[in-house]
Amino acid sequence: MTAPNISMRQLIEGLGAQMAEALKVSVMRPPADRKPFRGVAVLGMGGSGIGGAVLADMVRATSPMPVQAVSDQVLPGWVDADCLVVASSYSGNTEETLAALKEAELRGCTLAAVTSGGALGARADEGGWPVVQMPGGNPPRSQFGRSFLGLCALLHAFEVLSDASWEALKRGVAQLDGPSCAERGEALAQAVEGKKVYLYGDTPMRSLLTRWRQQLNENSKLLANVEVFPEMNHNELVGWESGNEACVAVLLRTPDDHARTQLRMDITAKVFQDQGADVIVVEPDGDTRWARLLDAVWVGDWMSLVLAERADVDPVDIRFIDHLKNTLSSHA
Repeated sequence: MTAPNISMRQLIEGLGAQMAEALKVSVMRPPADRKPFRGVAVLGMGGSGIGGAVLADMVRATSPMPVQAVSDQVLPGWVDADCLVVASSYSGNTEETLAALKEAELRGCTLAAVTSGGALGARADEGGWPVVQMPGGNPPRSQFGRSFLGLCALLHAFEVLSDASWEALKRGVAQLDGPSCAERGEALAQAVEGKKVYLYGDTPMRSLLTRWRQQLNENSKLLANVEVFPEMNHNELVGWESGNEACVAVLLRTPDDHARTQLRMDITAKVFQDQGADVIVVEPDGDTRWARLLDAVWVGDWMSLVLAERADVDPVDIRFIDHLKNTLSSHA
């Protein structure tokens, strides 16, 4: 991909400011008809798609309608004309997102977009859809603040995201402590460096942990595993018979975790330790679920950057993805 306008370190340092700026961006062509939807599908891949997954997890227990992230070129069969489909693509040219969007258009869905332009921006302009516009020129994963909060702004405009959640998001952005996130991210990087990394949390934290994994993959050039409680207690726990001192288990714990999950984590952590693994507990800062989410995102970004710098790898380089895209383009 094209080199970013500024370094990855500068982009991560500026994440708090990016979120504050994103809250000021208005929805272009806001919806005039706020009809009730049967469901919401958020299309997106990679750094452009993780915001939809995070939002779906955050509202899964409270939303009266299903909100599903779709990281695929195939639109789920349940999505029809009574549904809202939001396409999120930073470049506006993501192959899989545009393919699923084409099917959503054919099915007569209500459409909206979060993008910096490209083919998606052109289709949104032609169709007169509501859009949150982002500035281009940087790696999509570095623009989480804009893509996630832009998506939240759109769903708030459609009255899918509640006023209370939107206000909590704004308070969460205001509460972010950049130096603290950097310090905790560096400490976490030091704790997991050189280990096989296993990331765990309660079920609603799956997408946040996936964000951490994606940042480790792309910025740090590392593999990492993500699983959630209680599901991991029914399969992956047994795999820990092969766990050892080369492993580190990172447990993301919040006051929102289910009471039974908290107990499960306590018991399971002892299993990890008995196998020789290090266990690191991460407890995000913030007085609401939304504040803790944003704090944890920033801490994870810092972890990935510090690991990249300590390993002397370029956190921007994604040459394997570039190779894949270039090869695919010859088979269009």
